[in-house]
Amino acid sequence: MCRDPRDHNLVVLETGAFGVVGHDWHARLDKVFIENLGKFRKYDGKSVQDLLRALRNKVRLFRALHLSIQNPSCTAWTLQKHHYQDLPDHVKRTLGPMPEGFLSYFTKRFPRLFMHVHGVISDTYLHTESMFRAYFELNES
Repeated sequence: MCRDPRDHNLVVLETGAFGVVGHDWHARLDKVFIENLGKFRKYDGKSVQDLLRALRNKVRLFRALHLSIQNPSCTAWTLQKHHYQDLPDHVKRTLGPMPEGFLSYFTKRFPRLFMHVHGVISDTYLHTESMFRAYFELNES
């Protein structure tokens, strides 16, 4: 039974998902992270959206990046921690320290992820949305 049609932007996000996340992104992550992740909700290992949701649910990564760009003196990572501080110590050691270790952990496993997301945003109307506009408009001073 089909509910409402999927949002066009989500369809675009999932286009080429195999090239971004492979057969199952769970297989690219350490077992300790997957076990902790699965305690709270189920994620589709073939879905870019679900991988991004998993990232978001561990740390408000994109919001923190946005705040740090707006105010470089702000310790956005400290202000925007979400579930990272609640992770068991052995999972934190696996992921690495915030923000460098966490970002490195995921970019090594999914080197195309962030460019894929950037492409989706830039190729759709999303680049005009207030939360993304600063990343796509040149500020000529």
